[in-house]
Amino acid sequence: MSEENNLDGTTKKDRKQVGLRSEVSINLHSYAARNAFDGRRAENNKPAIIGINRFAGAVKQIFHDARADDPWADWWLIRIDEAVELAKTKMHALRQEFIDHYPETPDINVNDAIALSPQSRALQFASPHAYRMAYVLVDYDKLCCSVLTLAHIGLMTQSEKMRYMNIGGKIIKSALTSAVGFRHQGVTRNDLMANNPRAQKAKQLMGEVPQDIVDLKRRSPYAPELLQYEGNADPTDAPEQTPEEDLTDRDDATGIIARMASGS
Repeated sequence: MSEENNLDGTTKKDRKQVGLRSEVSINLHSYAARNAFDGRRAENNKPAIIGINRFAGAVKQIFHDARADDPWADWWLIRIDEAVELAKTKMHALRQEFIDHYPETPDINVNDAIALSPQSRALQFASPHAYRMAYVLVDYDKLCCSVLTLAHIGLMTQSEKMRYMNIGGKIIKSALTSAVGFRHQGVTRNDLMANNPRAQKAKQLMGEVPQDIVDLKRRSPYAPELLQYEGNADPTDAPEQTPEEDLTDRDDATGIIARMASGS
């Protein structure tokens, strides 16, 4: 497995500590959720649609640059955090609206439809931000299954079905575009302080970084440790955390399946 899949964030080949590894996948039941995961390449005069893997690839570069002390990368990770959190909040609100409008009927037992052969998608991402986005997609998949079920049994009109699925799809697409606009420049905070040509080019391309981000007063809670500070603390001083805790405790409604390589 590649270095970027190490749970402890290790990237240097000469590290003595053995990195933790995992296998993570999600099962997607609805066609809409699978399309949102896969995205689409630009073809036949149709614009490209960003999927989870393309989003993860973009975030991987930003995550790497943030580790190398790029203040613009830190800024973008914060923006991605905010977009993913907003998507999660909106998806939960849409789900609650659905429940309020279509409460369970005591005399009719309805179980949400699921695919006989759900399609599995492997998650091999280099940053926690991409995993968090995948969790929101699982919430969308669950909503789609509920909506399709009620439409099939005549408790929801076709127009209402499309409304819920389209709103949910737009929530996903909006969050997936949050990584757009970042430009790798190999710039650091030292470049910014010196206002050298590299920093000036970054300003021209991406704008002015908020001062509290430049001063390291605000960073994404999922941002990587800065390279110049890595290794200063002894990792053995921290309490041991099992891989299962790290992977599954993020969201109790994600449906994410985490299978540790060393487990069953």
